[in-house]
Amino acid sequence: MKTPLSLALYVLLAAASLQPQLARPGETIAYVGDSLESVYIVAWNVRQFFADPLRLFEANVLHPVPSALAYTDHRLLPSLLAAPVVWTTGNAVLGYNFALVVVLVFAAEAGRRLGLALGLSPLAAWAAGALYAFHTYQINEAPRLNIVAHGFLPLALRELLHLLQTGRRAHAWSCGGYMLMQGLSSNYHLLYGTLLLGLVLVMASVVQPRAVRRALPPLFAAALAGAVCFAPIAWPYLKATQAQGLSRALPAGVDVQHWFSTAPGNVWYGPIGAPVRLQQQGPHFVGFIALGLSALAVAAFFRRGDPRTAGPEPPMFSGKWVGAAAFLALTFVALSLGRDVVVWGREVGPGPYRLLFDYVPGFRLVRIPERLALLAMLFVGLLAGRGLDWLRSRLPSRLAPAVTTALALALPLEHLSLLPAERVPAGRQFPAVYAWLASAPVRAYAELPVRGEALIRQETLEMYFSTASWRPVIHGYTAYPPLVTRVLRRASLRFPDDATLAAYDRVGVDTVVVHEGRPLGVDLGNQLATRGEPAEELKRLLALTGQDLPARLEAALAAGRIERVARFAGPAARLFQSEADTVYRVLPGRRPAPAPFPAGTPRRDPSWRYRAKAGQPERAADGDLATTWNVPRRLRGDEFWEVSFGTPVRISGLVLRLNQASAWPTRFKIGARDVQGRWSDAAYFGGAHELQLLDSVLRDPRNAAIGFDLAGREATALIVQVVEGGTSEEGWNVPEIEVLVGAEAGPR
Repeated sequence: MKTPLSLALYVLLAAASLQPQLARPGETIAYVGDSLESVYIVAWNVRQFFADPLRLFEANVLHPVPSALAYTDHRLLPSLLAAPVVWTTGNAVLGYNFALVVVLVFAAEAGRRLGLALGLSPLAAWAAGALYAFHTYQINEAPRLNIVAHGFLPLALRELLHLLQTGRRAHAWSCGGYMLMQGLSSNYHLLYGTLLLGLVLVMASVVQPRAVRRALPPLFAAALAGAVCFAPIAWPYLKATQAQGLSRALPAGVDVQHWFSTAPGNVWYGPIGAPVRLQQQGPHFVGFIALGLSALAVAAFFRRGDPRTAGPEPPMFSGKWVGAAAFLALTFVALSLGRDVVVWGREVGPGPYRLLFDYVPGFRLVRIPERLALLAMLFVGLLAGRGLDWLRSRLPSRLAPAVTTALALALPLEHLSLLPAERVPAGRQFPAVYAWLASAPVRAYAELPVRGEALIRQETLEMYFSTASWRPVIHGYTAYPPLVTRVLRRASLRFPDDATLAAYDRVGVDTVVVHEGRPLGVDLGNQLATRGEPAEELKRLLALTGQDLPARLEAALAAGRIERVARFAGPAARLFQSEADTVYRVLPGRRPAPAPFPAGTPRRDPSWRYRAKAGQPERAADGDLATTWNVPRRLRGDEFWEVSFGTPVRISGLVLRLNQASAWPTRFKIGARDVQGRWSDAAYFGGAHELQLLDSVLRDPRNAAIGFDLAGREATALIVQVVEGGTSEEGWNVPEIEVLVGAEAGPR
């Protein structure tokens, strides 16, 4: 099969695999969330790379966070592929869909070329590339353009194998160049590719130690040169990691059952196996044909079978790669299982991924280990291709071409599924308010009502629509949500109260777009549903928590805290998810001060006793910021953390230490028990403490804290407790709760 024909077939496969998304490529994405994040990043990169490349990472979202693009994968090279389309049409959705097809076809072609180099026949190599690029999990990841852009990895592996076979230094430089291109496409796969090449070198050192020793010096030189070239991309990520203290907890992967679970829209089998999701816990269906052909290849290898090959290049290692490919496929499957091995819902032991997390640099920043499955499928594809060649060599000559061609085509088609799809406004269909923002004097803006923490992915709509103006906006959805973004989102719930306006003053937000008719209090509604309470209760809680936005706007206008500057309604406004869009300007005025931060010395005592509704409360009192008290679920409203002292203690303050991954309720209180055993309220978390926290985060996000001045109160116990109307979609997650003694309250 010649290259033009193979590419044409790959394009057809891409078109079939991405339906119905590609039926209207200028306005259709898989779903609001990761897809729109990719669309936004494509638009930003195309604009910024050619206008101001030295400030490539200074994206306009997540204001006021510097280098906001460094909180997600950059997708630089795939974005540049889309540049001609974006320039020609002004449509970033179309550009994203074009780039998506290109990276999928490129991955398939790269897999094919690796297969040819390993001695597969042209048909078998084509099938290997097709399975690698269009299998179920790969298409499930298509909303994340960076995750499916891994086509340089098979080419880098091919060059490494050529280097080991021939010793020619040029292959080392080619390998390094492909890895650099992979890094410019996706940070994820630069890390995964380095792991892959390292494993191959370790395996080769067992059977070809001299070849590996000969290869290491040129490989090191190429890697060093690549690192220097990649440094301008890596530097913003290193700075963001250092500034925010970014890290991940040891992540879960997938149940083994997911490797036999199809996408719900599979056109042949329908939903099979475990329930699957659009991101984590996705469908990893290997394919029955792929499993059968791979089993044939492995069985033939162990029986020393040697099928005829017809590759245009001399086969490397005389077919001995089959055992290594099987080992690598199983290794990456095992790693995709994450921290624990779970088989059909039953945990059987710790997973090997723990070794990567503990000992391999970079893996503490990885959130979804199941994406290592993408590398497993590269080797499954190669094994399936080998099995196809073995079968061809055993079939009668009259039947072999028809049977093997049918199996080669069925190999990727077995994964064909209808995808979810969602249409969004594009180009001139953007709501009119965003064109107004482009021409108005706006320092930074917010969009209200906020969508709520249950719908953070929906903030990719704010990111997407900001491409009409490129004005700084506080909203955004990225792999690492900065702590300041959560604080500002929480403060925005109570707009236009004075504490919210004070928070906006601190970060330069002078404009607010109110989308009338957008749901209020989404998280409150979720909490009510969790508790089984009637929906009518929501109205009362909205008033209690200050989230009844329409009722408060007129009072704020009359008081001169804000002014109305524009309104868009009717068909000409091209409204989206709203009944009208009204723009308000924040006016200068007197603002409340933040709550004072307590002074004192943290005290812990082995005799103190800790109690909580859920989680391990003592983990927030061990002096170790690496451990947390965690309630990893939506709060129901009765969760608490309590410490009992046994004997009375004079308390100057209580401090909640936070980090980038922390979670806490929108409303909670501190209670104290006196020497008579009576409980009373000692402090409340409200607007003043939210301002205190915002100042803390802006000053140093690695040392963020909420401090409550308890003024030397004598107590035998303290409790931190959610109060009515307090919500948190991620529960509690607090590294440390410090009891301060020995000083009166004062400035921090």
